[in-house]
Amino acid sequence: MGFFGDDDPFDSIIKEFFQETTGPRTSSSRDVVKSEREERMVDYIEEDDKAYFVFELYGYSKKDISINISKGSIEIVAKKKELNGVQSYLAGKLEKGIRIRKNLPNIKIKKYDWTFNNGILEIEAQIK
Repeated sequence: MGFFGDDDPFDSIIKEFFQETTGPRTSSSRDVVKSEREERMVDYIEEDDKAYFVFELYGYSKKDISINISKGSIEIVAKKKELNGVQSYLAGKLEKGIRIRKNLPNIKIKKYDWTFNNGILEIEAQIK
């Protein structure tokens, strides 16, 4: 039953907006912490003899990033080296850094090149 009775003209709009729930969806701080641990790989695309990896690494610069591709894996380490101008609440997290390691069981990378712009790391790899 809607706010104005059974013939509530806004009832369908509210149901659509809240996806058929009776009220707004809520989240807790536990959800935010959990989402930070989720996969950071945004995309992986394989075309013929090339593979593309795209990662989100906001808050870092190109000089803060190192990439190591070895047989069967790719590892990205981002650790903030220069903290001038960084807000204090972010400084500790960025200085601690992040490490992302992905196994590549069926991909053999011959060579690769990477770019980093506006928090997005793109790796283009030549594969066999």
